[in-house]
Amino acid sequence: MVFNTLFLGLGEALRRMGGSALWLLALVALGAAGWQYHRAAHWAAAARAAQTAWDAERKAAAAATAAAQTRYRSLADEADAQHAAALAQGDARLAAYIAAHRLRGAAPDPARAAADQGAAISENSAAAPVLATITQADLTICDANYVYAQAAHDWANGLNP
Repeated sequence: MVFNTLFLGLGEALRRMGGSALWLLALVALGAAGWQYHRAAHWAAAARAAQTAWDAERKAAAAATAAAQTRYRSLADEADAQHAAALAQGDARLAAYIAAHRLRGAAPDPARAAADQGAAISENSAAAPVLATITQADLTICDANYVYAQAAHDWANGLNP
């Protein structure tokens, strides 16, 4: 009996508070929605800031890449020009080398050319001096290779300031 009275009294109290409980629930829901809206606005602003920073970094990287490519193209063009100039001076430089080292041209020996089996050196070469014939074409090729190697070396040194 006491239990029934207590239960009925609690039921009456809840019925009276029912209207205020709904208002309280509505206020809590409205507060939660406002908090969620504030949180979403914060994350949207953070996402916009991150996108702006990403775009700025991408533009800066593209500008740095373009500047580096321009610099390297300039270095390559300069190296090509120096190589072409050095090749153009090749005959004069080769003539000066020949004169400085007292090289003289050798007449081709048809008998030797037919019997030549290659550049073999004999077993007892330490006792006898070895003479080699270098043609003008060989010297020209060596000079052109040297000029190319020197131009490549200078270009590579220019890459590292």
